[in-house]
Amino acid sequence: MPPVMKELQKLKGVGEVLSRRFVEAGYDTFAKIAAAGEEGLRKIPGVNPRMLASIVAEAAALSGDMAKSKDQKTAQLKLRVASLKEQVQGIALSVRDRFRDEVAGKAGRKLEKEILKLIGTLEKVEGRLETRVKRAGKGLIKAEKKLAGLTMANLKKVGNGLQKARKSLKTIGG
Repeated sequence: MPPVMKELQKLKGVGEVLSRRFVEAGYDTFAKIAAAGEEGLRKIPGVNPRMLASIVAEAAALSGDMAKSKDQKTAQLKLRVASLKEQVQGIALSVRDRFRDEVAGKAGRKLEKEILKLIGTLEKVEGRLETRVKRAGKGLIKAEKKLAGLTMANLKKVGNGLQKARKSLKTIGG
């Protein structure tokens, strides 16, 4: 059974058969069912006329809840991105203080380039959060794990950790 049909069965009075008929009629989301109203759903065979009002009302409530929760998730993800940016800046300052001589050379330029790439990727991710909420959550968790503990690592491990964190964000940022 397709996940869309399973989702529609959350509505009281909608079972497997009725959810299939909704999908076949083009009402595959709660928002579409709510927009169709009682008149639109009345055309679908097998719908209990006494349940129409409650189905439409419940679909409207569920579509509103889903949009609201997506906005909340997006706001939380934006906070995580901001936190990761601060963490990267903290790592950069830590590396500059601990490896002052080494950072002045080629290794420092390479590390600086990696930091700039990671910050650029984080900015791309921030722009795509609304369209990729679930994927963004997973990618940010991976990036947080890769960046954890880099403030005390040696220079090579810091570079590798930044690179791995950036790669874990690539699936979100494009």
